[in-house]
Amino acid sequence: MGESSRLVRVITGLLRLTVAVVLTIVIVPPVAAAVGITVLLKAPLPGELPDERPTFEAVPSRAYDRDGNEIAVFRGFDRTVEIEPSDVPQVLIDAVVAIEDQRFYQHNGVDFEGIARAARTNVEVGGVAQGGSTITQQYVKNTYLSGEQTFERKAREALLAVELEQQMTKDEIMFAYLETSYYGAGAYGIGAAAEVYFAKPVDELDLSEAATLAGVLQSPTRLSPREDIEAADERRRLVLQAMLDLDMITVDQYERQARRTLWSATDPTPPSGPVTVVAAPPAKGASSYPFFVDWVEAELLDRLGPDALYRGGLSIYTTIDPTLQAEGEAAVAARLANTESPIDMSMVSLDPRTGEVLVMVGGRDYAASQVNLATGGSTGFQPGSSFKPIVLAEAFRQGIPTDALRPAPGTWVVPGCTGSKCAITNYDGADRGEITLRDATISSVNTVYAMLIDEVSIAATAELASDLGLSRIDPAGDYGPSLALGSAETSPLEMASAYGTFADRGIRYEPIGILRVLDADGQVLIDQQNRPGIRVLDANVADSVSDVLQAVVTDGTGKAAALRDRPVAGKTGTTQSYWAAWFVGYTPSLSTAVWMGHTDGLASLTNVNGVARVTGGSHPAIAFADFMNAALAGSPVESFVVPRPITAPASDTYRPLVERTVVADRDQPAVVGPDCSGPCERSLVPIPDIDAPPPTTAPPPTTSSTVVPTTPGATSPTSTPSTSTTTASPDAQGSNG
Repeated sequence: MGESSRLVRVITGLLRLTVAVVLTIVIVPPVAAAVGITVLLKAPLPGELPDERPTFEAVPSRAYDRDGNEIAVFRGFDRTVEIEPSDVPQVLIDAVVAIEDQRFYQHNGVDFEGIARAARTNVEVGGVAQGGSTITQQYVKNTYLSGEQTFERKAREALLAVELEQQMTKDEIMFAYLETSYYGAGAYGIGAAAEVYFAKPVDELDLSEAATLAGVLQSPTRLSPREDIEAADERRRLVLQAMLDLDMITVDQYERQARRTLWSATDPTPPSGPVTVVAAPPAKGASSYPFFVDWVEAELLDRLGPDALYRGGLSIYTTIDPTLQAEGEAAVAARLANTESPIDMSMVSLDPRTGEVLVMVGGRDYAASQVNLATGGSTGFQPGSSFKPIVLAEAFRQGIPTDALRPAPGTWVVPGCTGSKCAITNYDGADRGEITLRDATISSVNTVYAMLIDEVSIAATAELASDLGLSRIDPAGDYGPSLALGSAETSPLEMASAYGTFADRGIRYEPIGILRVLDADGQVLIDQQNRPGIRVLDANVADSVSDVLQAVVTDGTGKAAALRDRPVAGKTGTTQSYWAAWFVGYTPSLSTAVWMGHTDGLASLTNVNGVARVTGGSHPAIAFADFMNAALAGSPVESFVVPRPITAPASDTYRPLVERTVVADRDQPAVVGPDCSGPCERSLVPIPDIDAPPPTTAPPPTTSSTVVPTTPGATSPTSTPSTSTTTASPDAQGSNG
């Protein structure tokens, strides 16, 4: 060994001792001093840096439709944006030095002044509030050590930082630090961070953007503009102040940039004054079906977590049918022609025998709004009279027969209710005397259904709605009779699933968008094929509902939904003041829900493509028929099972409950539990005026868009709607529909 090598070892030993003394006396409590010194003395000599910690190599995950076409790529950035040291602008380096390590170019890996400052702070707070780590130390921690908060690790970190500065230049260390740091939102490395937050290459960052990214380094989750833009903005100004204090920027530069505000491009309302724009999240690589992809992504994140989804190389096989999706999008686009936002339409279609979602149209334009109307957005939508079949199903399972007569007054006041909104009114205000439940459903008579839900128990109906998948309805909720008219929120996805239970003779399958997920090694992580269903209704009850809903299409408010060559069942729905309209219907093999409304909920659907007041029997029913005719073209015609008569109960105590029974065989009979005991009453609450009656007469439509078929085999109109305005057909039944 030469003299120079021995000299290096001596100097290194002295340096170790100095670092050990400072760390263990100034920062570390005395009880840990021996540990710190031992670690430092046993640490590697110069040239003996440990191996870099293995990093998890990011592999993007890919999603496919049911035909095997790739529809989305889910990925984290993970240092995938390759940059060169010359790409990093000086303003970014200055910002990082100012906020992270102001003496970076003066110290030799460990900043003793910083340590002393941190020690004073730690003594004042009685704990480790600051660590005095330099950029070199942070790079060492990221690259060679674990992140555990122990004094042994901190001591080893300090020694390795000194060691590293003998082998790398300051510029090399700075670049390596910027490239190995995490910046939140899936961005590893400064090149990725510039793309994620500002949609630009790193060499184009301006002063405000550089200060934002430098500020994120302290806490990539808490200070990410994606997570808390206000906290990120406060941190950005702190970085600018630090740069001013170090004379890195002028007073004029500071004042101009400090006046700016971070603003996310996804926020529709920018703040007043100048802004620094945080770009919208990068696309997931979805070439088609973005609303569906978002829905699938949310489930995968919930079940597998972000690391597996964005970095695990998964193969995700979904349920979406590209051919049917195209037909659904075309049907929706035809109804929205010549209209503008906020008028919108959504459609969901699924296989009732599996729950597999084949079509999801979440709105007219994903680029304009990422709110998925198919899942109800954040609040859901009132379904109007399309909720009535759930009340009918509850009546049937309590033994009330289809031909049971019920009074149908023009207005019914809820017993025991006080106030101005206790009256239920029919569409036309007409008193129909006594009519059967079948006729009340065909004509969507509000008063009959308000009294019917009161008779069979609102609580029982709410429980059934929950069992059918209407997740926003609380079985223990305090609802009034207006629940029968659709006053509780749901979504097109949930309504398609609920009606799918009628289609599959009482067996429900939770709607799914994912069939299988395989990891990078081909191991199955999720497999939802061949799932058993859950029997919610007796088969004859479901068949009886289907029988009545077929008549809604042939003889009632849903005539525009009639299909060319096959039977179909369904129900219209129109909410208060024509804010939204629905048609939900099905064949034995396909259940489809269509919603149309104003996304802001502030206006009525009036004068839309030739329809004066849009009801469920107009545009939604036509969109349904257009889609279903195309989707089922060439497939075998399937008929519904003819139900047995509903047997009247032996006493006034209704409610034989159907217990949830998991079944693999859809023909398995229901398991019937005991009758409800006691009066099963609930308190009455004031109800909203869901169905204010419009004029009692309406002229027939005069444009092709509002001509509806009058027989089951009639063809639904598909021609381009006229811009003239007419009143909808009386068959629509307005808010009753």
